[in-house]
Amino acid sequence: MKTISLGKMAQVMDGTLIQANPAKLVQSVNFGNPKSLKPHQVYFFSRKVNWEKKQLPAIQRIKPIAVVLPPYVSSHALPKEVGLIRTRDAFAAFWKIAKWNWEQCKPLRVIGITGSAGKSTTTEMVASILKNHGPMVKTKDNLNTFVFLPSYLTRLNPNTKLLLLEMGMKSLNNIIRQCKIVKPEIGVITNVGEAHAGALGGIDLVVKAKQEMVDGVRPGGVLFLNADNARSRKLNLSRFKGTVYTFGIENPADIRGSNIHYTRTGMNFVASIGNESFPVWIPTFGTHNVYNALAAIGVAWAYGASKSEIQKGLATFQAPKMRLQFIRGRYGRILINDAWNANPTAMKAGLEVLKNVGGTRPKIAVLGNMLELGKYTRAAHELVGRYAATMELDQLITVGKYGRFIAKAAVESGMNKNKVFNFTKSSQLLRHLARSPKNAIIYFKASRNLHLEKIVKRLK
Repeated sequence: MKTISLGKMAQVMDGTLIQANPAKLVQSVNFGNPKSLKPHQVYFFSRKVNWEKKQLPAIQRIKPIAVVLPPYVSSHALPKEVGLIRTRDAFAAFWKIAKWNWEQCKPLRVIGITGSAGKSTTTEMVASILKNHGPMVKTKDNLNTFVFLPSYLTRLNPNTKLLLLEMGMKSLNNIIRQCKIVKPEIGVITNVGEAHAGALGGIDLVVKAKQEMVDGVRPGGVLFLNADNARSRKLNLSRFKGTVYTFGIENPADIRGSNIHYTRTGMNFVASIGNESFPVWIPTFGTHNVYNALAAIGVAWAYGASKSEIQKGLATFQAPKMRLQFIRGRYGRILINDAWNANPTAMKAGLEVLKNVGGTRPKIAVLGNMLELGKYTRAAHELVGRYAATMELDQLITVGKYGRFIAKAAVESGMNKNKVFNFTKSSQLLRHLARSPKNAIIYFKASRNLHLEKIVKRLK
């Protein structure tokens, strides 16, 4: 962040500096993350982290420049060399510092990326392409909702050229609140699907949530939409005061993908923008990742990246953790850890990858609950089950309360019932997989709360 004195910091956050030199300079802050606390930081108290067992011991051990505490938290155990700022609400104070720092570091370029699926991967692809265009602050570890925005704003400094934000949401007004502060010049909606339909109250409200990106891009900005995603066509562009570009494979689009092929290590395709076409290779699998790459290509092109930068950036892109991670298991098995989260669109895309990369190996899909789908829950799981029945699987294994709907639909769609298994306990699943063919390729996908990556770890 921009250098600020402790005295000025206390003033910005409407706090009171109790102890410490007001002229002491600060360049870094930490809100509620004692594990990453450094001596040169000012630490902000968090109500969500245990004070006595986690926050205070870290402060006593690391001895940061100062600590920001609300009135109800005792300071008697703080080391004498640690400064103290008192404020009514530490999180509100953190926001004030974040907004102050944002104002100090403007102008800089801002890209916002949202969508029901693919936003994390697209964000990482854009970052890889633009990494040589100057210092960048980007979303980390899927921490992508409004509550995390101040953490990124405080990481900016006067040399930062780009703020690259993955904009997630679990409620309406989350994306627009982010956009009102940072006003992205480039916005992307990768697709509009079923994810979070339950939490929001229906698919129409998912469309409404993604509409916030349309409404949030600054006047004169650029917006990228998926030409092949039917629900994206429900977005209202009548008020948009900028330029809209589309990306796609099947329908006419401004950024197009064609000649798509699986290779041994990724995907080859031809990207076309206007009258120019060029080959692209990405080190990950699936048509859905070609869509992500097309969105990233559009963003990079609008940002000013060259064709060679786009090609090199995508070729060296590293997928986010637990997104189609290929891992060598015991006895020659290949494990595909795609277990970060799940929705019907992403689960079907993963099954397509399994079919195309499996070759002659026995192909096993381990599919679990997809959450936050509300009234669409049963239908969404049955949709995946019907699709799984067409994927030439040697085994379909389902896990959890809703997984049985996948299994039932697959059998009803013609899959041999002797190839379909349903488990409610991870111990049962693990014992079954331990007996799977020694050269099998096994795909794992479910919502976050099932933690299927723990099963993957046991099979490594």
